[in-house]
Amino acid sequence: MNALLSLLESEYGIIVESIAPAPGGFSAKASYRVTGANGTEYFIKVYDKSLPTTRFFVDRIGLYMPVLDWLSKSSALNGRILTPIATTKGKHKAETDSDVYVVFLFIRGEVPGINNISQAQTLELADILAHLHETGKKIPFEAHSLAEDISLPFCEQLLRFLDERYLELGALSNIISPNAEMLRIAVNDCLHLRDSARSGYTPLVLCHGDAHGNNVIQSERLVLADWEDLRFAPAEADLFIYAWHPFGNEFLNAYSVARNGYSINQVLLRFYVLRRRIEDVWVDIQRLTQESPNEAETAKLLSWIRQGVEEIRAII
Repeated sequence: MNALLSLLESEYGIIVESIAPAPGGFSAKASYRVTGANGTEYFIKVYDKSLPTTRFFVDRIGLYMPVLDWLSKSSALNGRILTPIATTKGKHKAETDSDVYVVFLFIRGEVPGINNISQAQTLELADILAHLHETGKKIPFEAHSLAEDISLPFCEQLLRFLDERYLELGALSNIISPNAEMLRIAVNDCLHLRDSARSGYTPLVLCHGDAHGNNVIQSERLVLADWEDLRFAPAEADLFIYAWHPFGNEFLNAYSVARNGYSINQVLLRFYVLRRRIEDVWVDIQRLTQESPNEAETAKLLSWIRQGVEEIRAII
């Protein structure tokens, strides 16, 4: 902890008055709520460089954080999204040999969760995304590195895994073995949809990529958090999240109204729903087989994999 306090002072000029653990999502090694000596509250997120499933997030920090910083100051999204804090040298991250740190202003409020997000919150989220998709067109600097190419490396990795001796993996094999053929069909369906999407690609907008109820905070206004997947993609790369919302159809309708009758591409919508389900299952398999989780983490990952497989089956 002393090393973290020293880093915050040396890199960010933050003199810590108090510090406590805070929820930070699966990608983070740790996260903290910090109160500075001047009373300002900060949210600190720590990434472990060595973990295979977090390298993607670490590598993208320098790409998305400058864009998020600009968005947070825009009139349309100010106070509705997280505000990044740069180091005293103007960088958007600090790092040690083992970890990477990012800092935001802390948002006081409650996280509704995927199953408990209200209809009013869902409609407000749709409005935030509509503004994001329009505001992203006005970024005053080059951000082409955030453009999505809809490649699907996790599909190929999952197919290779299904062809290997996963049957030796105990409890995991009990989930995968009876569903292996179904998963192959799902992957091939996703690849086919990807090719269809490429042939009729719609204009790209700036997308959050993970705007469900676990990634919003109800403060004075609804605030959208966790911007690690920020990228230029079809709007459906955000709209697919309707499948997680209790008021999914209302979400899509509200979005269309907010963007002046935007017509949703149903092929792209199905592609992004299926893509996300497959990707989540593969990431959880990676974490289970490559990161030595403890007993409690193993049980949670197995539960998530089982649920993900069932959701994939329900789609195809």
